[in-house]
Amino acid sequence: MKLSSRTDDALENLCRQAIEHRLGNISGLPEDLVVHVLQVYRQFVRCYLNILRQSERKPADWMPESLSIDPELADGMRHFFSDYQHITRKFYILNQKIERLLQIDKSSQSNLYRHIIDEILEYDHQSDEQIKENGYAR
Repeated sequence: MKLSSRTDDALENLCRQAIEHRLGNISGLPEDLVVHVLQVYRQFVRCYLNILRQSERKPADWMPESLSIDPELADGMRHFFSDYQHITRKFYILNQKIERLLQIDKSSQSNLYRHIIDEILEYDHQSDEQIKENGYAR
């Protein structure tokens, strides 16, 4: 059980590092959005580590001390015919929307700020078909 806990802690640290590197400090965002970002990053980083382990011939329990997401490897994950494709698409869209959100002055554009937060949180509830229809697929 301790190994699992250590693995979970390591994964959590890698996710937080990846978020900080890509999006900066997100602690000022609403709590429900921070939770959502962590969930999406956890899913993506788990998949990314599986691909990385396979490509580098590492054991299944291998965890790097730090994580730098290789854009080429991550982009390649969008072409897998599996959950990786959907998880990676969600990861890219989330990053795009959070970057847009962070550019908005929430005091002078509070309605737009809240609208984008709602849009980000609603994205998880849409089917892939709806996502494609709305033009979010890359």
